[in-house]
Amino acid sequence: MTGQAYLRVYSAERSADGGLSNPTVMLESFNGSELHVGPAIANASEDVLYVTRTYPGKDTEKHKENGQKFRKHNLELKIYRLEGNSWKEEDFAYNNVQAYSLGHAALSGDGRTLYYASDMPGGLGGVDIWYSELQGDGSWGAPQNAGAAINSAGDEMFPSVVGDELYYSSNGFAGMGGLDIFRAKGERNSFTGRENLRFPINSAGDDFAFAQLQEDEDGSIGYLSSNRSGGAGGDDIYSYSFRKPKIIIILEGLTLNRKTEELIPDASVTLYSGNRQIVGRVRSDGKAEFRFTLDRNTDYKVLGEKQGFHADSASIAGINPARDTTLHVTLRLEPIFRVGDKFVLENIYYDFDKHNIRKDASEVLDQLVRTMRDNPTLKIELSSHTDSRGTHRYNEGLSQRRAQSAVDYLVSRGISRDRLVAKGYGETRLVNRCKDGVPCTIEEHQANRRTEVEVLEF
Repeated sequence: MTGQAYLRVYSAERSADGGLSNPTVMLESFNGSELHVGPAIANASEDVLYVTRTYPGKDTEKHKENGQKFRKHNLELKIYRLEGNSWKEEDFAYNNVQAYSLGHAALSGDGRTLYYASDMPGGLGGVDIWYSELQGDGSWGAPQNAGAAINSAGDEMFPSVVGDELYYSSNGFAGMGGLDIFRAKGERNSFTGRENLRFPINSAGDDFAFAQLQEDEDGSIGYLSSNRSGGAGGDDIYSYSFRKPKIIIILEGLTLNRKTEELIPDASVTLYSGNRQIVGRVRSDGKAEFRFTLDRNTDYKVLGEKQGFHADSASIAGINPARDTTLHVTLRLEPIFRVGDKFVLENIYYDFDKHNIRKDASEVLDQLVRTMRDNPTLKIELSSHTDSRGTHRYNEGLSQRRAQSAVDYLVSRGISRDRLVAKGYGETRLVNRCKDGVPCTIEEHQANRRTEVEVLEF
């Protein structure tokens, strides 16, 4: 009655920026109806299609309006299953072209819920969003109304599912005019947070058939249809792109004297990525403060160094925050310039009854290597300590082997052996209550298997 061609399903080539080109009408059997065909969707494996079409037969709904009688050609939903190289057609079980329209299908991500638009009896207004659930025998269950959270006294149609969100068009809620695209979170008949997508997605015209093709942590791209002014004709396809605001992650820190808690300005602070690549290097300012910008989902280690101090480091686990975030860290550098000073190499431990250098221990020893290089007159004793398990004589030997392993590691990293002394103290210097015969946890025993540094000369 408009004098225009009937709708058909087309394919087109899509470029990286979302542009479409080389449109071609699809020749498959589902496109062969006499009247309108579309929209159409596919399941995840693309071997089942759900195609909306205008019923072409004569046994249509009889309609009377303003004293005139006419036939109303309702929409119906057709299911096409791929068998070999052809499509086998079947009716959706709840079509009833003599009484109402049903079409505009959308599938949930798991393929177990089928949404569609229909003006069947029992709805809240004109056209509502309904759904059916997949049954154990592969059939679709009876229609269920999606509820008042998304349906109104007006018309709701063109649903699409993106993750746990339902997008659809409605003219029954406050909007910009005609059909507007809305979004709500949930599934089936349990939805919350309905919101109008506003300008520029919506306009004063009809806006519908929202389709999101790609989404990542930076944003999303997709398409919608609209008859807004400025288009090429009636209903046109528009592409959209949404870029999420860039989330800024800041690492702020202080460099302090571990013993006195005094500020240490002008310390060298290095930021390493998870694979120990240098990301950045700064010096703490006059207030002993430093600052780095971090990337999302990336692990880091930050190292503070200054001549006359033993280096300190901290690990920062990768995060993916929803808003700008500032992380705080304090690096406490141990002063090493006094003969007789002692400090524990934190987080350098040994496995039970072993003396080899673990990977986590080598990273701590590398900090000591930097300290030795920064302070070429420094001479130290590396003392190793065991827990109380085992005999005293055995633990003395084990601790000596552990201390010697630490010294050998430093030598392998270029530190002169005459600047290093290895000493094993066995279980004679426990840091907790875990003496012979005292029941202790694995963690308590682990605390005693440590390595300490004592300044011999500086």
